[in-house]
This record gives sequence, C-alpha cells and structure tokens, in this order.
Amino acid sequence: MAASTAENFRAFIAIALEPALVTELQKLQRQLQAELPEGAVRWTKAEQLHLTLRFLGKVSGENRDRLTTALHCACDGTRSFQLALQEIGCFPNTRNPRVVWVGIRGDLDPLRRLQQRIELETREFGDSSEERTFQPHLTVGRVRIFGKEARSVGETVERATVPNLGVWMVRRIGLVQSTLAPQGARYTTLASINLMDDSAESPLSPPAP
Repeated sequence: MAASTAENFRAFIAIALEPALVTELQKLQRQLQAELPEGAVRWTKAEQLHLTLRFLGKVSGENRDRLTTALHCACDGTRSFQLALQEIGCFPNTRNPRVVWVGIRGDLDPLRRLQQRIELETREFGDSSEERTFQPHLTVGRVRIFGKEARSVGETVERATVPNLGVWMVRRIGLVQSTLAPQGARYTTLASINLMDDSAESPLSPPAP
C-alpha cells in the first residue's frame, strides 16, 4: 500500500455544480458584495461551491477503499435527478447572520433519500457527526462581522431579488479530499460514483430572464 494511501485525510461527500451555475452564483456574490461594507463576508470561491451531503472529517487512509465501496452501495439503484438553485437566506437567521446560503429546489425527495443512505452506509467512517436535520443548501459566503454591522448583511440578503439561477441533473456523487492551506481549502476528488442513466448528456437550463 502506498504511503499516501495510509495517511489520514479530511474529506466530505458532495454533489458538484455545472460550470454555468457556478458563473451565476458568482454574479450573485458580486451583486451582494457591492451593497456591503468591504470585507463583511468571506465569499466562497468558485472551485469550492458544492452541495455537501455529508462532512466526514478525518478519515483513516487505510479505510479509503472501504469508504469508496460504501459510497457505491449508498448510490446503488439511485437514478439521476434534477435540482435547481433558488432563493437566498442566512443561517441561523437574517437578524444574526453567520452564513449566506442559496436554496436547493427540485427533486428533493430523491435527494433526501440518497443523503440518508449515504449517512447510513458511511456512518463508521470519519470523526465528524451532524445532529441537525439535513437542509439542502449551498454556502455562498460566511459573515465576518458581528452585531449591528452583521444585521446589515441580513437586511441586504432580505432585499435581494434572486431569480431561478438554473437547474442541473445530478448524475454523480463525489468523495472529496479537503486539504487546509493558508489561502483556503484545496479540494481533490478521490472518487466519483455515477448514478443510474448517467450516459446521457447533462442538460442545463439557462437562468430565467
């Protein structure tokens, strides 16, 4: 076994976005940034935009192959499904915003079923657990200010008009390694598991006018 395989690694399981959707999210980030004090929000970089299904935390490198097999089992029999990016909000709320998010709509039932299967099949891997109910969303920014200034971020988000940013077909699930670095986390896809009917081209609807 190679030394790199034996090393522990930090990882998560996620759905990647179509490039055109990433472009639309970046436009939204710039729109919000223009209305906020400089440095009020640390915006998620384009290469870091994804829909997290489970954050694993630290995983033993010796378990990487077993984890990949478990993820295949979790995805087995799941057909491709369609999701859309709509709405914007803050966690925990707009009065005390810490995270700026964009909502997920579309085929939420198969998404939730898949996420539950992933939780079940991969429960023995990683050192991180999540007690909160799965809420499908994309984190597009993290608020860096507090108090009254932070409330201004929430107010800006409440005023924002967000059209349908586009839809995409979810055709694969990724096991992603996250390497922490001073300039931000670097992501490397370790495994990509195809859902059923993955042979067709991935359509992407343009954003609504």
